[in-house]
Amino acid sequence: MNTLKAILLFTVLFLGGCAQSHLDIFPELEDPSLMDRKTSVAELHQDIDAYVAGVRARHPDFDGYADEQALQQRVAELKQQIDQPMTRVEFFRYVGQLSHLFNDGHSFLLWPYQEYTAAVAAGQQPFPFAVKEQEGALYLARGYDRVAANNAQSLSAGSQIVSINGVAAEHIIEQGQLYVGGETQRLRDAFVAERFPYMLWAVFGMLGEFELVLKHEAQTYSVTVTSDEQWQSQTAQAANEDLELQLLEPNLAYLRVGSFDVDPDQFADEVATHFATLKEQNVQHLIIDIRDNTGGNTDTATELASYLADAPFKLVSHVTERLNEDNRGWFGYKGSVGDMIHTPWTDEVSPKSEAKRFAGDVYVLVGPVTYSAAIVFATTVQDNQMGTLVGEPTGGYANQTAQGNLFNLPHSQLRAYVATRLLVRPNGASEVTPVMPNVRVQPDMASGSDTALTKIKELVQ
Repeated sequence: MNTLKAILLFTVLFLGGCAQSHLDIFPELEDPSLMDRKTSVAELHQDIDAYVAGVRARHPDFDGYADEQALQQRVAELKQQIDQPMTRVEFFRYVGQLSHLFNDGHSFLLWPYQEYTAAVAAGQQPFPFAVKEQEGALYLARGYDRVAANNAQSLSAGSQIVSINGVAAEHIIEQGQLYVGGETQRLRDAFVAERFPYMLWAVFGMLGEFELVLKHEAQTYSVTVTSDEQWQSQTAQAANEDLELQLLEPNLAYLRVGSFDVDPDQFADEVATHFATLKEQNVQHLIIDIRDNTGGNTDTATELASYLADAPFKLVSHVTERLNEDNRGWFGYKGSVGDMIHTPWTDEVSPKSEAKRFAGDVYVLVGPVTYSAAIVFATTVQDNQMGTLVGEPTGGYANQTAQGNLFNLPHSQLRAYVATRLLVRPNGASEVTPVMPNVRVQPDMASGSDTALTKIKELVQ
């Protein structure tokens, strides 16, 4: 569940909050028998209405984000299609399609994670390869080797996925993006790739065995992947390594920050070690890669930014919050349900001491999946002149939603996530736009080369 937690925890942890049920992302089902039981048609229709009403009551700018006309039309269509009792998994494949119409990466319906966890625990392997999406096509993000003495096979990084179990990759992306939140389809497409094993199961029911058709260097071939075999990444970089420092050249270092969803104290210790290494090696140019960082805890983003700053700085300039029954505070001290609370953000963060902070040139790699706390980090760097952003525009907005609340649909108990706050970037610009890099670079997944990293090396030289 780490990928989704990285997307969500920023909105839960930003600006604080206590551990209450509406902040618990993955609670257990109170009644596990719901996983096997079918819910009546009338109750499923009520759950659809409860989903829309729950988001409407909590979101800080529902009218500005949601496509109201398309939403109501789709609600009517889904109710007409649901004419027999369904399990939670079956129902998700209908009601989950409303998520993209909220147009917010912090507002969507979680897949039935309890059933997914149970299936994996029973030995059904999820899709084992990391993938990347580009312009509606899917590619292997890394190269892989089959771990089997008598059945060796290698898959090259950048190989295009033509189909999985007979379903075209383009259709998987196009259909899958209906079930994920995101301000733009570009972001939703990227999120499908980012949450690929979950979406492949939740939307298409694929788990255990996969028949892949791949294309690489004009050659098309098939690969069968089963639950009883293992595949190993060809690169030293593991999928769960969230903080990794490499010295690319004597004067150039690369720091990959795969997620801000990590323990703040552990992150602070590791960052301190890495920046001490930069000092010892007299590195003058630093690349920070947050292209795959979907967010997490802003405490970690703040800690990293404090090593780049030479003056006090802010993460945001203004916050707006919509109150509901869950976030009004004890005895409703904040206000009434539906009130909009507007608060200028005055807190400043102090930079690290001159002996610790990095004084050289900083380049931050961003892309479509850079989101949530990673967007906060990117705008903090850009607006406070800490470094140069390089890569692609983000799929989400520079001024984004935050502080998520969670609630269950009353009968199926599927769990919905919805933002309750709006943030304005540090420079106060109110335009609704992506984070625009200072230097734009188009990727080339098919070649397997990192064009953005190559561009930074050219800039350094």
